[in-house]
Amino acid sequence: MKNAVFLASIWVAIIIVAYAMVYWDRGIEQPLPISILEPSSVAYVDPDGRFGLEVPKGWDLEETETVVVLTDPAATVEVTVGVVEEPIPETALLVALGIVGSDETGGLVEELPAAGASERAVRMTGPAIDARESYGLAYLYEGTTVILIVRGSADGLALRADDLALIETGVTVPAPAGDEAMPAEEGEPAVAL
Repeated sequence: MKNAVFLASIWVAIIIVAYAMVYWDRGIEQPLPISILEPSSVAYVDPDGRFGLEVPKGWDLEETETVVVLTDPAATVEVTVGVVEEPIPETALLVALGIVGSDETGGLVEELPAAGASERAVRMTGPAIDARESYGLAYLYEGTTVILIVRGSADGLALRADDLALIETGVTVPAPAGDEAMPAEEGEPAVAL
């Protein structure tokens, strides 16, 4: 009889421990992994609301009066984004890529899905200058064209392919409305955190 009570006590203890292991921390929120807490990009919004884009984490952003320049951490790839008063995206790209007025010819023009409310989107390959390849994307919206020019070494472009894809797919024309981005101080770009 002592053995039966002893065995029953062990089984009860096992059931209580199993119950505690399964149900003990219900209601306690588990911490999130650090990779989920840190954003992989920051949203940039043009101060005039003409476009928005995603800036990969670690990239430098410099805003001038006419363009925004993104540079990768190794300074091997540069992305320039600006707006021109040109209703034909192909013409805007020819000028921005430096093809107009040179002996170079424009690369293949590819139609892309529109970004945001843009009317048309195109992609064009530019000439390689000083071992730096280039290509551009153009988004037509209400008579103006948002241009995104990418320049870099072949190795740099291949290494940063994921970041470039994030930038290219993160373009919105016009910029997102509402409280998606923090308002800019005078002279600073609007950035969403």
